[in-house]
Amino acid sequence: MAAPEMNNSRMADNNTGYALLKSLVLAFSEMAQTGEGGYELVNRILQEKMAELKKAKSEGHVDPVFYRRYKRILVVLKLAIIDEPYDPEKILNSFIVTELKSFHEDVFGTETEFPPPEHRGIGAIAGAIAQEVLNLHIYLDGLKKMEKLKSQYFEFTKPQKKEDK
Repeated sequence: MAAPEMNNSRMADNNTGYALLKSLVLAFSEMAQTGEGGYELVNRILQEKMAELKKAKSEGHVDPVFYRRYKRILVVLKLAIIDEPYDPEKILNSFIVTELKSFHEDVFGTETEFPPPEHRGIGAIAGAIAQEVLNLHIYLDGLKKMEKLKSQYFEFTKPQKKEDK
């Protein structure tokens, strides 16, 4: 059996990915320390982070895996901040709660419930966001070892030589 082909389109360097993760963490850390926040500020930060991510992708500095996972963090954060007066009749409520729970479950591997009033909001998913940032950092670290790991694992798939008797 042949080994499956792996995606070889990796980042030229990991510095951009690390920088994107760090800037996101610093932005939210600063808001926590200053007590600032609210929809307008968080939304502006998320828009800036998405623009940075798109630029990094267009310049080939992030691979598709990093792009999708980091973008999902931004999407989940954006959904978490949509609340009154931006959705006063809670039209998006069931969709948002489903997506937040799905994200949490994908990151931690366990089902969860977000009881009101924290069934929406950044507080409901802060732990999952932090864990996914760490997971992406570990992913970037692993890219440095990818070629060596591939050669080790693909060694298992080589046909064994038959000895003549």
